[in-house]
Amino acid sequence: MHPDRQLTPSERELIDRLLEPEFPGRDELRLQLNTAHAVDLDNGGLALTCDAAVRAPVKGRVPTEGEYVDRDGVTVHVLLHVVDGLLRELEIYKDDSSVVLDAPTPSRLDVFAPFGR
Repeated sequence: MHPDRQLTPSERELIDRLLEPEFPGRDELRLQLNTAHAVDLDNGGLALTCDAAVRAPVKGRVPTEGEYVDRDGVTVHVLLHVVDGLLRELEIYKDDSSVVLDAPTPSRLDVFAPFGR
């Protein structure tokens, strides 16, 4: 693992995009994002930590996710993991487990919240 660091503007925009749909805990996660730090994971995702006084009352570990089609035609998934009400991971993977060719961008993501209001 790599050292803890602040989110880049593009990472922040990507998570902001995942937090657009309404779902239980969304507003708390937005607040947590203001203090979030990241550690780069080998698979292209991020381990997340935050200083949060308020935990998000989400209904599942992955309260929001997005997907897009990579340039080779394979779907890429972008999942935001929440553990014990706190941001924990941004997971990025392809359906066929191959390397992601085009990094996720907010404008390409089709976002949905399984537990939306």
